[in-house]
Amino acid sequence: MNRSKLALVLLSTALLFGCSSKNVSPILIERGVQQYEREYLVTQEGFGIDNRLKKIFVQGYLEEGMTQEMVNMLWGPPDREFEEGLTWEYCTRDGSLITRVKFKKSDLPRLGNFEMVVTSIEGDQYGGSLPPGSTAEPNKK
Repeated sequence: MNRSKLALVLLSTALLFGCSSKNVSPILIERGVQQYEREYLVTQEGFGIDNRLKKIFVQGYLEEGMTQEMVNMLWGPPDREFEEGLTWEYCTRDGSLITRVKFKKSDLPRLGNFEMVVTSIEGDQYGGSLPPGSTAEPNKK
C-alpha cells in the first residue's frame, strides 16, 4: 500500500473513532446538542412546555414530563430501545446502564398533538454529569 493510501486509511479510521466516541461518552450531555441549541429550541419551539422543564432541559438534565424529542436532543438517540420505543436505555461503552427512561403518551395535547413524555427515570437522571450546583469535575471514563 502506498503512503497516500495508508494516510487516507489512517485518517478515515481516526475520523470514524473520533466521531463515534461522542456516542459512547459516559457523560450523556456530551451526546446531545450544545446548550445554545437547547436554549434556541425552548425559545422557538417551547410553547406549552412548563418553564421548570425548559430550565432543566437547558441545563442538560432529565426530568419527568419532558418530551421524547427533548430527551433525544438532550442526550442523543438511545443505545438500546425496548417496548416499541417506550423504554430507552443509555449505556457506557462496556454496556453498563447509565440511565433508563420510560415514556407514555401525554395526558394533554401540546399544539394539538399527544406527545410521548418521560414517566420514570431509573439510574442517573443527570446522565453522568454532576447535579446542579456541584463544582467538582465529572468523572469521565
